[in-house]
Amino acid sequence: MAEQNTFIITSVAVQKNNPARCSVFLNGVFAFGCSMDLVLQYNLHKGKVVSPALRQELLEREEMMKLKRRALDYATYKPRTAEQVRRKMIEKGYAPEEAAFAVAFLEEFGYVDDRQYARMFVRDLLARKAVGRRKLAEELAKRGVQKFDVEDVLTEVFPHDEIAELALRAAEKKMRSLESKPVEKRKPTLVQYLQRQGFAWDVIDALMRRLEEEGKF
Repeated sequence: MAEQNTFIITSVAVQKNNPARCSVFLNGVFAFGCSMDLVLQYNLHKGKVVSPALRQELLEREEMMKLKRRALDYATYKPRTAEQVRRKMIEKGYAPEEAAFAVAFLEEFGYVDDRQYARMFVRDLLARKAVGRRKLAEELAKRGVQKFDVEDVLTEVFPHDEIAELALRAAEKKMRSLESKPVEKRKPTLVQYLQRQGFAWDVIDALMRRLEEEGKF
């Protein structure tokens, strides 16, 4: 006879809409859904006695697996940083330690890699828009990439030898929108724009002198 307060599995049924999950019935009543992995791991079958402690363990394991699935879905929909995953899991209602667990799981299996994310981000943004190193660093920091990773990646992939041309590209695009402004306002407006785009002052200063020599101002 089963111990007091224990449960008897009366049915383990594969769910119609998701064959990878099962519905577990205890004492004739639906108790919880869980993955097929847990069914096999714990040898859940009709007639098995389930103690309150085992029932709680199964529920906790299922919650952890659900957390992993949510984190995995989020991280594989498009590239994410560890911090983005952490924030999203907390937003979903998970505790900080559970969010950290999800991040560790994704990092262990290579689904989250902040350095690789940073490399892809820098290359993609520069292909679409001319910006300076500082702007890239700011954008990566917003996404939670650690400062030492940002510095290493920018040293590795930022086209330092093309910085003057990047600044020129940004300036030429902006100058087209300044044609309606009074001449005396064009230069300060352009300088401010280039600063916001993350270009260093020495790069901006050299570019302004170049544009003046070419009669652009």
